[in-house]
Amino acid sequence: MGSKTVVTRLLGFNGEIAWSPDSEAFAVNQTEGGGGLGERVYVFSINSHGLQKLDISRVIERDFGHPVRCEVKTPPNTGFISWGSDASTLLVAAEVVPVSICKCMGTFRVYEINLPSLTIARTYSQTEAKQKFRSLLGPELRGADDSCIATLERHFEHRPDLPKGTE
Repeated sequence: MGSKTVVTRLLGFNGEIAWSPDSEAFAVNQTEGGGGLGERVYVFSINSHGLQKLDISRVIERDFGHPVRCEVKTPPNTGFISWGSDASTLLVAAEVVPVSICKCMGTFRVYEINLPSLTIARTYSQTEAKQKFRSLLGPELRGADDSCIATLERHFEHRPDLPKGTE
């Protein structure tokens, strides 16, 4: 069996990598901004065309939108939480950037993403995520202030574009 080397360049910093349980892909968390802004998630896998890069953050940013008022329009931070049983699903958090330019800073939702289709299988409110995934959440998400959950969830309740079973 031959070997092949593939190379890619990521423009962020503070990267973290997590292999899928079946070693078919790896997820990368990285910061592309600074000062609490610009955290993103990518998934890489090898196929017959070479290295495939999936921008996980883009689909989540589109769905999460701008649920609270911010002084500057900024996308949510996204962060890898965990793989499913193989490389076909992963959990990713989307949080209102945890800096003072936004109300409800640090409030979040968790997305279960199907790969490689980049479709949202399910979303979890902050309350659900803390209950169901507490051991997988880092200290920032575990410690997220719950006082703004209702504000964030009202945004999602009034969105006609959400698929059934994801609210």
